[in-house]
This record gives sequence, structure tokens and C-alpha cells, in this order.
Amino acid sequence: MAATTEPPLAKTPAPSPGHRHRVAVASALVVAACGGGGGGGGTVAPPPPPPPPEPIVLLDSIPAAGTAVDPATSSIDLIHRGPSGLRFTYQGPCRSNGLVLRRSLADLSEGNDDPLVAHRLPCALAAHRTYTAFVNATGTGGKRYRGELDFSTGSRDSVPGLEVLGHIRTSREDVDELFERHIFELLVEEIDSPLLAALAAVAINELARVFWDELTARRAVYPVIAQRVSYPSRSPAGESSTLTGLVALPDVDPGGSFQRKDRVIVLGHATGSTPSSLDFADPWHVLANLIAARGYLVIAPDNWGRGGTSGDAPDGTPRPETYLMAAPTANSALDLVGAVLAHDDYSDFHDPEHDADVTVMGYSQGGHSAVAVWLAAQVGGTGITVRELYSGGAPHSFYRMVRGVLEELNGTCADDVWCRDVDPETVMPYLRHRTLEPMLTYGDLGIARDEIIDGDEVTDEFVSGMLGADPRYDGLRILLQLNSFTNILRPSEAIATRDAAIHLYHSTFDRLVPHQNTLDLAELFSPEFDVVFHDDECSDHRYEALATTIPIVGLVHSVCGIHVINRFLEDLHAKDGKDESVPGPAVAESVPQLPESLRSVAEHRAKAALDSPHLAEFRARTSTATRARLSELLRETGSDVLARLAGQLERP
Repeated sequence: MAATTEPPLAKTPAPSPGHRHRVAVASALVVAACGGGGGGGGTVAPPPPPPPPEPIVLLDSIPAAGTAVDPATSSIDLIHRGPSGLRFTYQGPCRSNGLVLRRSLADLSEGNDDPLVAHRLPCALAAHRTYTAFVNATGTGGKRYRGELDFSTGSRDSVPGLEVLGHIRTSREDVDELFERHIFELLVEEIDSPLLAALAAVAINELARVFWDELTARRAVYPVIAQRVSYPSRSPAGESSTLTGLVALPDVDPGGSFQRKDRVIVLGHATGSTPSSLDFADPWHVLANLIAARGYLVIAPDNWGRGGTSGDAPDGTPRPETYLMAAPTANSALDLVGAVLAHDDYSDFHDPEHDADVTVMGYSQGGHSAVAVWLAAQVGGTGITVRELYSGGAPHSFYRMVRGVLEELNGTCADDVWCRDVDPETVMPYLRHRTLEPMLTYGDLGIARDEIIDGDEVTDEFVSGMLGADPRYDGLRILLQLNSFTNILRPSEAIATRDAAIHLYHSTFDRLVPHQNTLDLAELFSPEFDVVFHDDECSDHRYEALATTIPIVGLVHSVCGIHVINRFLEDLHAKDGKDESVPGPAVAESVPQLPESLRSVAEHRAKAALDSPHLAEFRARTSTATRARLSELLRETGSDVLARLAGQLERP
């Protein structure tokens, strides 16, 4: 793909009279040489002007047309459709080394052959200016196309910089308790059924004993200061806005023996999380503390629509979160990273003279965000270089997942991998509130809200129209596919940096986000990129038992998230041990694991389960072999109460 920059368009000044004279003389000489003039010969007509370029219709852009943006805005996004083989040039304030990704499109009412083209262009803007950015294209046979985007800039002085809104300090001892507390509150105590809670506690305890050494057996090295910060960023339309996020850092004496790490960690939060809440019930706030306690600077943005996002609706209600919307999410993250790295308060944790090496990590929705940040950082000029990318359990094929939900809703699944495990009651809130609401709010789809949403459900007309060839839903189909990654065409030709180590994780027993999402992404990026799909993780017989015996759709998905976090921390630990160029304090000694803690929770719930009528129902629907495996796990704890529950499970 050619990508060159032409100089900005400017009006040609009117020629001087002398200049007009020289042009006239030159024209006369040309005519005479061709037999014209007084000799009576014919003249040669000048060639006809080339036809004007066909317009490129922008389907989406950040900023939106006519928007006033912060002059510090470093990039724009232009999205359109076009035939394969186009060669692009650019004019205006934005350079040409931007990211250009083509995505295949499917299931449109017509024209599926033309891919979706996304340009991310770095820009240099001044305050109080009006700009036009042009994208020019040349196709086969010399056919020309042109698209343009008009926008303006306001004043940089009106946008506040990074501010610390609040902070908490957590001691090493308290950091050591965070994981245990998270396990209790979020994975066990919220399970309504006492029997299932007891079984889940025992199964999770077994996983912790076998796999989770970094989370259960390693002490914090430093106390942690976690800060809720606000920073200048962009709305989904590109307008100047203030967003919030979390910065977590080790509480160290800069003049002491502390040696900074060679990476800054950027976290993409999972669904429902708000890292800046400074709430220890928030798993991504917990994770940020665990990483910072090892000596790392950790940056965790809240998605637009969460935390202290500015720009609520006129009636005061919050705008919806940009759920799985790649470009706005990446913009928010990169804006926060840039604000932190430019601030003097954090210069002890990275080299301010050079681009920062960054590891981006996320799980589930956050895994999708992590890939979006990695792709957006390819544009350059961001002040960072992504060295490692970790994504686990993520909906990388966003469109195919939504289509799978709709196929299950109208009974046309036919055991397809995208819909056979869909539980409508579980996924409907994701479809209705998290997927459709933001796309209707931020996308120019031409669809009325009541056409597709009916209370907490979606309309039958919408389901059949999306699965059929109804052209009214082409815009939504395109937007969903724009925010998918598995449909990227020839990524090795479009992504400049290939040396980032990409680590992918996904349980084969995940019933919330199909494993196929990550399998397809791994195949797309192999072998041109340094990608490892750890498909053996979260997939052994312990996870199979968890998936087949405890009918909670998102349980394996959540537990695998903890597994991935442990593996991520293991990699950091291994890197600390091998990197002699960045010395630091030794990792502290191991401590006993946590079987007593989880066992006490299991015993409490088991006592209630012994008197519950659900026990007989569970025996009736569960195979003898499965009940035997569960009974064995219960007896291995050495608990009398759990042994009694095992005996009840073994009854015919």
C-alpha cells in the first residue's frame, strides 16, 4: 500500500501581468510549432481535463465533521469503504504514516466485496484554527477518489491537565490480603445457591493450590499509592472532554535504593469495572495494586461513560460506556498514558527522555481494549512502544458474537460454536444495555431506538432484520465489524511494528465468550507476528469439572481471568529475575497458600446446602461419575462438614 503525503492545499496566487505575458508567449510558440498561426494549418486541441475524483463517503470519523477539538489532539480516525487495491495519499494537517487497516465485511444487503478501510493519522494542530483533512485514493486504471473532513480547534488553555482527585495508601500487609478478599467477595459469596457456592469454593481452592502461586504465595515488595486522576481526553465524537483513571505506583523513596522497572503497565478493565473508584471490591483496582507492589508504574483508564467522564446528556443522565468500541477506548487510554508520562510526578518510574516501553494487559472486555491500544499505538508519536500485549477471554470477533446471540434468540443456532452455549437471560443485558445503547448513541445509524429495543429486550423485527438482508441494519452491521479484529485483512501489510510479544489466553470451556474468538485471532496473526496462544491454560480437567457441574454461565470465564492474571504476574517475576540491567529488590519469600480461608467459606455454605432441597435436584441432574469427582475433592479438604456433603452427593 502506498502512503505518501502531499503538501496542504492552498490557493494559487494570481499571476503578475508579466507572468501572464510569458504564458501567452509560450502558448504561441507551442501553437506555431504544431503548424498553427499564420500558416493556415490546423491547431491541436488541448487534452480534456481529467474527470473530478469520485467522493469518498466517510462512514465514521473521530472527530466528527464540524467538531471543535483540543489542539493537543494527536491523531484523527477516518473510516470509509472502498474497492481493494486503492493507494492512498493525504493532504492537510495530518501525516501519512498512520495506521491503515482493511477489514472484510459480511452479511450486508449488498456490496460485501468492498472492504472497510480505517485510517489513523497523526496530526500537528494549532489553537483556534479551521482545518480540512483530505484522503486521496487511486484505484486500478487510474480512477481517483477523494474524501475530506472539516474540523476546528479551540484553546488549549481551557483544558485542565492531569489532576489527582484523591488517593489511598495500602500497606504491604494489606496488599497481601487483596486477592483473598477478591476471591471471597466476587467468586463465592455472590453465588446464591449454598451447594454451588460450596462446590465452587472447593474447586477454586484446588485451582489456587495447583496454579496460582504468584497470587497466593508471594508477598508485596512495596506499599502502594493508588491515585484517582482526571485528565484531558476526547469524547467519542472527538470533542475536548475530561475523563478519569487510576495511577498506581510503589510508595518508595526516590533517593533510596529503588531502581525503576523497564516497563510501564497499562491495564484495560473488564466489564463493570471502574479502576479509579479506589474500591477494593473492584478487581482491576486490586490488580493495579498487586502489580504496583512489585515496583511498577500502573496506568488504568476508565472507559468513556464510567468514573468521572464529562459530557453527560442534557437531562443529567450519564452517557453510555463505549463498550467494545475500539477507537474511542484506545484514544482514552493513550491520552491518559501520555498525560502520566509527561507529568514530573512520575518521572522516577520511567525514562522521560525516551519513549516508554509499555506492556498492555486486559481480560474479557479489557482484552479487546488491549488489542485496540496496541493497534492505535502503531501510529507513532504516542510516546510509547508496546513491547508486550496480553489479552485473555476477549470478544475479538465482536460482530460474530452478536450474531450468535441473535441466532439463539430466534432459534436458528444449529449447534454453531458462536451460539450453542448462549444463555439469553445472561447475555441479554450485554446486548441490550452495553452493545446497542452506545452504538445508537454514538453511531449515525439511521435507526430509531424503539425499532430495536423494547424495554429490557430487543424486538423480533430487529432480530430477523439483522439476520436477514434488511438494509436498514447495514450501518449497525458495519459498526460491529469495525470493532472486530478477526476480520482484519493482511495484517502483516498494514501493521508496522511486529516485534511486540503477543500472549493470548482463552478457556475452551468458556460459555460466556466463545473460545473461537481467540483461536481465530491467533490464526490471523500467526506466523508473521510473535504470538503465542496459551490454549492449554484454563482448559484442564479442573476447569472441565467447574464448567460441567456448576451451571453458572460466567464462572469459568471469571476464574480463568484470575488464572491469566497469575500467569501475567509470573512473567513479570521471571523478567525481574533475568533482567540484570535494571536491578531491584529481590522478590520476597513465599508464604503459605490459602486453603484454610476458602475451606472456611465452603464449610459455611455446605452447612446450608445439607438442609437445602436443591441437593436432591442436583443429584438427579448430575451424572454418577461427576458426583464421584466432586465428592473426592470435598473429602480431600479434610473437613468433616464437607465430607458429609460428599456423602450426600454419593447417594443414588
